[in-house]
Amino acid sequence: MFSTGNHIRRFGVQQQHFAQDRSGSVAIIFGLTVFVLGGLVALSLDYGRALTMRAKLQAAVDAAALAADPTGNATLAEATDAITATFNSNMIAGYLSATVTLASPIVIANGYRVSATANVPTSFGKLLGMTVIPVGAQAEAVHANNTVEIALVLDNTYSMNGAKLDALKVAAKNLVTTISGASTPGSVKFSLVPFTAYVNVGMQYRGASWMSVPADYSVANGSCTSVCNGPTTPQSGTCYSDNIPYTCTWDQCTGTTTQQCSTAYYSWSGCVGSRTPAPDVTMTASMGAAIPGLLNTWCSSPLVRLTTDPSAITSQIDAMWASGETYIPAGLMWGWRTLDPNSPFGDGAAYNSTPPVKKIMILMTDGYNTKSQQGTTHEGTDSVAADGVTSRLCTAVKGSGIELYTIDFEVSNSNAKAAMLACATDGSHYFDAQDAAALNAAFNKIAGFVMRLYLSK
Repeated sequence: MFSTGNHIRRFGVQQQHFAQDRSGSVAIIFGLTVFVLGGLVALSLDYGRALTMRAKLQAAVDAAALAADPTGNATLAEATDAITATFNSNMIAGYLSATVTLASPIVIANGYRVSATANVPTSFGKLLGMTVIPVGAQAEAVHANNTVEIALVLDNTYSMNGAKLDALKVAAKNLVTTISGASTPGSVKFSLVPFTAYVNVGMQYRGASWMSVPADYSVANGSCTSVCNGPTTPQSGTCYSDNIPYTCTWDQCTGTTTQQCSTAYYSWSGCVGSRTPAPDVTMTASMGAAIPGLLNTWCSSPLVRLTTDPSAITSQIDAMWASGETYIPAGLMWGWRTLDPNSPFGDGAAYNSTPPVKKIMILMTDGYNTKSQQGTTHEGTDSVAADGVTSRLCTAVKGSGIELYTIDFEVSNSNAKAAMLACATDGSHYFDAQDAAALNAAFNKIAGFVMRLYLSK
């Protein structure tokens, strides 16, 4: 039998536990919290999709802006077409089910501004009344206005005679006019070095401290020929010039001959050789290490030093003519000298100048070395030695900070191609042009690289 007091005490304990039990309210709060957190998590998924869309949109407008006007000569309509095509190729149709709008490009100083927007539909935001999340992206691309120095080192050997030289003239002049037309006046300088087995520096440098040219002279009875007194028989055969075969004819004397001698004249026409000992791979020239001028040696038209006048380059390109054999180191050496800040010319900006100056050499050839250095001349026939000098000079040119492009024109020799590929700064700087159209395309592509757009914003 329970007592009344004990019963009351037990009841009081039960009453106290009941008063402290809040499990129902906790459940309600927990439920609300879970609902809110779930909504936030769900909404974050929508925002994650929007961020993904924005990254995709930014990449598309960046690519479109860079494609707007690579050469600097496009009209607004042409630039708009390029922008639209590039944007569409980078933006997948229906990506994340978004509605994408590409705005009309805006012309800015030396470039274009491209912008686009997208409305990304939500999956969970609809519960909060948010059906889409708008995102946008913008890019500006402009042409670089840094000073550029470009040396055109162009093969003028006999194998270039005719249509090949005509094609080279067109392609080289297109590059000069394209780059100069799209650049701030004075920001681009060109030099031109036509080469064969030799380079013509120009008659005006005969007395320069870095030149060593013998005086012109003549020798009485120094030039003798055999004159046929009797009948002749026509002959024909295969002759070679710059390793190119051609049919040649002559008259073979079958009678008596008489020696006739006349005065021989020796003069300088601007052609230079190399210093000894061979090989000559030192770029600088001075009074103590002068360049030898060679008498009675004929080569291509004179080089043109760095100039901001594009017409001085294009007119001399027109004056180029093809003749003689190939010694590529001659062209490389004088192309380097036109870009260098040291003697003999000293026209190039310092390699570490501020602001920086980009130096570029474009070496174009249609063959390979058929001559090598022999004393001060290039009348040797050791092509292996000449190839070694070419490789050393290519390495030295690139090592000085010059960007080196190489172009093979209608070259079939695999070893020659490999040498020019190795000579270039990298694989993207080498072009294998097998016809005139490809040659022009190579020069145009190089022009685009020189004037390439960059993202400013």
